[in-house]
Amino acid sequence: MILEKIKSIDSLIVTINKVLERVIKGESNKIEAFVDCREAVNVILEQLKAEEAPPENSINQLIHIDKKLEAFSKEDLANKGNIKKLIRKIDLVQNTLKEEVDVKLKVVFFPYKVSMWDSLESIYKAFIKDKNCEVSVVPIPYYQLSQEKAIPTYEGDRFPEDIPITHYSKYNIEEEKPDIVFVHNIYDQYNTITRVDEEYFTSNIKKYTEMLVYVPYHLASFFPPYSKNTTYALPSINNVDKVVVPGNFFKKMALRDGIPKSKLLNLGSPKIDSMVNNLKKIKMYPNEWKEKLDGKTVYVLDTGCLYFVEDPFARIEEITNILNITNATQKSAVIWRPHPLTRISILKYIPQLLKYYDDLIENKIKNKNGIYNKVIFDETDNYLYALNAADVLIARNGSLMRVYTLTGKKIILLNDKMPKGSAVQNNVFYYFYNKKESMHELVEKINEGYDPLAKNRKELAAKIYKNTDGTCGEKVYATTKKIMLKRS
Repeated sequence: MILEKIKSIDSLIVTINKVLERVIKGESNKIEAFVDCREAVNVILEQLKAEEAPPENSINQLIHIDKKLEAFSKEDLANKGNIKKLIRKIDLVQNTLKEEVDVKLKVVFFPYKVSMWDSLESIYKAFIKDKNCEVSVVPIPYYQLSQEKAIPTYEGDRFPEDIPITHYSKYNIEEEKPDIVFVHNIYDQYNTITRVDEEYFTSNIKKYTEMLVYVPYHLASFFPPYSKNTTYALPSINNVDKVVVPGNFFKKMALRDGIPKSKLLNLGSPKIDSMVNNLKKIKMYPNEWKEKLDGKTVYVLDTGCLYFVEDPFARIEEITNILNITNATQKSAVIWRPHPLTRISILKYIPQLLKYYDDLIENKIKNKNGIYNKVIFDETDNYLYALNAADVLIARNGSLMRVYTLTGKKIILLNDKMPKGSAVQNNVFYYFYNKKESMHELVEKINEGYDPLAKNRKELAAKIYKNTDGTCGEKVYATTKKIMLKRS
């Protein structure tokens, strides 16, 4: 039985008893009170009889109570003693019902970008194994924001085939009243690059659910925050009931930023689950990549959504050096995976760079005669393809880099050292801006098997994140369900 229905029945039972207690105190008209109580009892009976497996004991008890109320209305049996006995019998119905029925939860997931579904997927997979949970996945519409307009976008048709999708127009949250809602975007009106439709702002979702759970779509940084962490400092965090944090380092940051301890579920990240499960499989990536990758050391360049915005000229110089790796040595291959929102961020903040960006991709990389035609431009929905192919990841402080720590493979950080106060030591990564060694010298050595830091990276992820065995989703499922059932 759906939890909402059980709560409704409990509420009616409490109301019946309150009415009868007022009769005992002489505060209500007896006949009218008994008629009202009978109506409430019959409403409950109708709901119980409509169940797929009607709870017979509870139904029989309620029929007996209904007969007693009818007798009270017609005969002079409604003394205080008899009414008190009836109240006790009504209380028993609540206990009998809890023993007879399995509580079912309504759970809905509201992802917005398909490329970020991995931040919810393992939780979803844990819930769908539970026959007492009704689970829906409802990708929500959003807008890409340029300087001039908001571009309506919907990605529900791009989700994996094994995920049954409900179109947002077919899901009425006000009618469904889900017990638990999972979201991975709580930026509401505060995001300047994308914005979910206002109907799905956390302030609106919270009106119709008992528990709103925020699972960040990124894996939190182990660099020290220099100000309030944007993950936890948004005003919309106040609308959320639970926040999934990936480890102790991040729990401390959340507490520092004023998030109550009771809100935090320190259980890891489904993104880690996704990578752990991927590492168990045969390494898959598109066949059309093979010609450019086979027999070479593969460098994957991961750039964030504001990569060009932060310092355009420095980034152009940096990316030119990296893309030229394929021209400098025949033993190297490069895959560039920019953040899916890179182009819209350029359009929003530095539209004067858009011509350069489009020319770089279309004419210099994708064009077979382009100067970087050996580079693979990865715009697939699944970032795991690139990470599967990678021998080395080149990245700044990004979510893919943090997930990649699970592989134990080499990482070249686009920095000169690890920032002070980080959750990891300085001697686990190589550095693009190492003053003692140029990037091209480092690449040549790596191509020959150079890796003196290998031992320092062993089980690095487990030192930073919780549940790196791939069980975060299962634990979020178990924890949130337990909390909801305690409230029933």
